[in-house]
Amino acid sequence: MNEKKICACVGARTRDIQTIEAHYKDNFIPTGWNLEYTCLDQPEAARALYLTGLCLRCGGQLPKKFTVPGELAGDALLEQIYHQMESYRPFDFRFDSGAYRTSLSMRAHWYMEQDDLTLGAKNAQFLKLFHAEYQGVVEDWISRRHAQEPYTAPRRDRKSTLLRAVLERARACGDLREIEPILDYYLPNAQEPLSSDMDSYLTNYQFSAIANISYGCEGIFVDLVIEGDFDDSGTNRCAIGTFKTLRQDNDAGRLMGQLCGVLMYHTTRYVNENLHRYTPKRELEAEFRRMQACGGQKEGTA
Repeated sequence: MNEKKICACVGARTRDIQTIEAHYKDNFIPTGWNLEYTCLDQPEAARALYLTGLCLRCGGQLPKKFTVPGELAGDALLEQIYHQMESYRPFDFRFDSGAYRTSLSMRAHWYMEQDDLTLGAKNAQFLKLFHAEYQGVVEDWISRRHAQEPYTAPRRDRKSTLLRAVLERARACGDLREIEPILDYYLPNAQEPLSSDMDSYLTNYQFSAIANISYGCEGIFVDLVIEGDFDDSGTNRCAIGTFKTLRQDNDAGRLMGQLCGVLMYHTTRYVNENLHRYTPKRELEAEFRRMQACGGQKEGTA
């Protein structure tokens, strides 16, 4: 690791493990990955995977080391490193729903971005860990083991992902051309994201999109709500977006009413066109077993 500008805080320089852990929990902001190794085809004791990061307090480098088992080599070694990049999320608690309980929202949102990488982006990030002379070997391994997502483990959309996709579709169609200029704001957005403990994955398609309009003392509001079975939480109603205009005139009311229709239409179309992402795991597994029984096999499951 580069020793320049290492975190100089007392909490990081002590030998007391509890003090160090407390400092990381309160100040560690992850920034990327780094792998230290010499070879891949032979056991090596000194290998280490680092989750690189910065200290929130002083801005210095604050890497978190994960020691890679020295006896591993070849495919087993690559699988171990790949798995750790997918799962190593220190100092925060990740719920099965994909949401996080955290003391630092910046850290949790970085972890969530890692969780939600496309397969191509995840593989590209993994490949960059390795020296040029080994990248051909690693690319071959990726093509054999991680070229396609497993059929029964699709990349899920979060509540915020769904809203973002709906707005992108609506903009591409020109459906927001008149509406967006009158908006004061909408939430969540990139500057004010949904909290990490609320932004869970949507794992069922049996829900409806409902948009409600209301007039308040400070303008007109539209809330986009999903209602029905959308995950395993037991909750059957959830607001995923709020839109506000400060205007209260008749034309603004017409446009905000139009926004209701736009949001419901594009939410429904998007989910229907990406149904696999929303299909419950038990249904995916049942379909996979059916395919195997019929002598076929879904791509990406070999």
